[in-house]
Amino acid sequence: MTLDNGAVARPGRSRRIRLTVGLLAGAVFLAAVGLLIADQVRLHRQFDRDRAALRVTRQRTGVVSAQLGQLRHDLDLLGTQVGDDATALNQDTSQLKGARWALTLTQANVTKDNALIASLRTCLSGVEEAMNSLAVGQLDPTLSELGAVSSSCSAATAAGD
Repeated sequence: MTLDNGAVARPGRSRRIRLTVGLLAGAVFLAAVGLLIADQVRLHRQFDRDRAALRVTRQRTGVVSAQLGQLRHDLDLLGTQVGDDATALNQDTSQLKGARWALTLTQANVTKDNALIASLRTCLSGVEEAMNSLAVGQLDPTLSELGAVSSSCSAATAAGD
């Protein structure tokens, strides 16, 4: 066989070149397939790790969701309790206002009663002195003592009505 440049081609050499090129192409192909397989194995492992992490995240999400639900329930109960406590506070405040009003009235009555007692003591004291003077036969001091306590006795009589 003659080549274009006039050299004679050897049939065995061409076959060896093709075989070498074929082997090299096959080796490159196998190396590429090996790299692809290694990459796929790495990606598969990464996918497994990600899937496991997702499973853990879903479990944690479930736990947190349950806790959140319980927290919402507790918050609703607390809101109800606060409402009940506010109602009780309003009732207690109203009762306290009533008690304060009753205390004010009682204090006014005590003040009035103290004034009445003071008037009665003054009247009684004057009447006792007048009775003592009358008992010993002294009329002038008796009238004078009764005159001195007459306003106290009148005030006591008016307050008692």
